[in-house]
Amino acid sequence: MLAPTRREDGIPPNQIEYKARRLVNDYLQPPKVTRKFELGQRRLGEVREDMETRMIARNAHELLRALETQSIVDCADMAAHASLYRTESRWGLYHLRTDYPEKDNENWFCHSLLSKKDGRMTSEKRAVEPYIVPIAEDEKDLYDKQRIRASA
Repeated sequence: MLAPTRREDGIPPNQIEYKARRLVNDYLQPPKVTRKFELGQRRLGEVREDMETRMIARNAHELLRALETQSIVDCADMAAHASLYRTESRWGLYHLRTDYPEKDNENWFCHSLLSKKDGRMTSEKRAVEPYIVPIAEDEKDLYDKQRIRASA
């Protein structure tokens, strides 16, 4: 945590944060494209390396910015990993996968759990518990019916 305070020279947190946010905007915005997400993960890895080996904090304010930057990079990395794990589209544009454009309730009506084990992110599925209040079959797809699809 204090490593940035022990460096004589390096990259200030605001520059690493700026680069991380640009990568999120360039690679992780919807629609989700597998190749863009993979490139984004690789580029985030480069940012993480700079963050861990070259980021400098010259005062308490910069140290807090450095910690915030670490959180931003972690969140971006988690978002990319989770998005690549779920091979379907769901919930409109924000979760649209161009290579998996359809909803797949058979395989993906579940919770996706993300965790870190031995320093690596892992994902797994957990079944959705039965609804506490019963929902009629014709009401289960109401979200999808809100969308207006362009006719071909």
